[in-house]
Amino acid sequence: MAAGVPGISLGSLNWGYFGYTWHTTKDTYDKIVFDEVKNNVVLTAALAYMASEDPEFANREKRVMPQDEKGETVKWPEAKEPRRSSKDYK
Repeated sequence: MAAGVPGISLGSLNWGYFGYTWHTTKDTYDKIVFDEVKNNVVLTAALAYMASEDPEFANREKRVMPQDEKGETVKWPEAKEPRRSSKDYK
């Protein structure tokens, strides 16, 4: 959104994942639920197809940011140029 591109977020319904393994040393490949991965792949493909066929652009209006503890409106992060070069892709 900071760069004027609409954002889409997908999530999983496996609620038990976050409390036990999420971003810990127990977060290993054997915890993958392949039925969920397949469902998310189908959902992502359908979303991409539907977005590509939609004759109207998605809303790019930025939401009003909340206020911080000082009562000041939080600013959107500034869009930055990526730090990449052609040598990164050998």
